[in-house]
Amino acid sequence: MDFCRNAGYRPELAWTCRDYADALLQRNETGDREKATSLLDESLAISSELGMRPLMERVLSRGDILRA
Repeated sequence: MDFCRNAGYRPELAWTCRDYADALLQRNETGDREKATSLLDESLAISSELGMRPLMERVLSRGDILRA
């Protein structure tokens, strides 16, 4: 994620944030849900700005899981 941020690879960063959030949700240890929420928010912001509709849909579906 740091590499993507520093290099300006925003599409890759958005996907990486979503993937990392998924891993945290699967691990489900203390603080993981909060970190996953933050990562999904970042992914959604980037994907919305760049018009990455498939990623936006995946992120939004994960948000539904977090609210359940």
